Amino acid sequence: MKYLIIIVTFISSFRLAAQEIKLNNESELIKPTLFANLGESCSTPDGMAIDKFGNLFLAVTNLASFEEHGSKILIFDDNDKPSTWFDQLPLHPITKKVHPMGIAFGPDGNLYIADNQNFAGQLNQSRILRIVVQNGKPIKAEVIVEGLGFSNGIRLYKNHLYVTDFMFENGKESGIYGFNLEDFSDNKIIMNDQDRQKHLIGTFPVGIDGIAIDETGNLYAGNFYSGTITKFEFTNERTVKSRNIIFQSNLFNCADGMYYDKTRNSIFIANLNNNSVHQLDLGTKTLNLLWINNNNNGSTGLLDNPCETIIYKGNLLVVNFDTFEGPKNLEVDTYNTISKFKL
Repeated sequence: MKYLIIIVTFISSFRLAAQEIKLNNESELIKPTLFANLGESCSTPDGMAIDKFGNLFLAVTNLASFEEHGSKILIFDDNDKPSTWFDQLPLHPITKKVHPMGIAFGPDGNLYIADNQNFAGQLNQSRILRIVVQNGKPIKAEVIVEGLGFSNGIRLYKNHLYVTDFMFENGKESGIYGFNLEDFSDNKIIMNDQDRQKHLIGTFPVGIDGIAIDETGNLYAGNFYSGTITKFEFTNERTVKSRNIIFQSNLFNCADGMYYDKTRNSIFIANLNNNSVHQLDLGTKTLNLLWINNNNNGSTGLLDNPCETIIYKGNLLVVNFDTFEGPKNLEVDTYNTISKFKL
């Protein structure tokens, strides 16, 4: 933990525009343990969701081994053991692939999925999928939106669905689109310029990624490249009422997956580049470092390209993407894991 001691010695807290980063002492950090080893057939895990029955689900994209293993949605049993719940997601007609990223259940009980076709080499071909669920069982999967740029995170609030588009065609911007579930009652939406303007709720520099919604419907979005957290407030008709940056600091530069926890009124954020996980207290605007580690294979529960967070059975779970080499992830290994933090 030498690197951590250096950070803590250098600065214990940092304020910017009435915001604070708290770098806990080493003794205050919450060391993760292993929640699940998914096995070699479940590489590049990403989004998590919990249904109305309390079941945990995980999207597995298998970017490097799609031809061998395909993509799938896993479910965890009462003993936290994963098994395949659904593996018949509709392939894209051009790429013949499907790469589920963010997932979320709607009030209708169906599972909504951001399918990232950029990972299959196709620009502006990403989609939103829906698995129709009856009595907790998957019945069929269908395409409800086509023509997104780089679909990534997805969240629902009542009948409203929001998806982050990491990168537009110009390669310089990103954004968030909003839909009403009634929009999908007829034919699927094939995004054109008019649809993009109709459904766009905000644009950003390239990299908008993590997304969270609090219990009153405020939306929070994180930028992968800057770590900036932006808050949207809405009218009763779900039009944007205000947009404000609520956290920004040069000491925090990557916000990947995010999850809102109403018990703590906090957003838990995965920092993929830095192998760290953080808690943003929305009351105090304080960002707490929960854990950070150097390069490792994730086999013991240490972070390994952390990409998504969720609170499940009172614990913080963090998915390890372990797909791209970077500052902390020096190699891609054969372990595909989820870490657990006892809060």
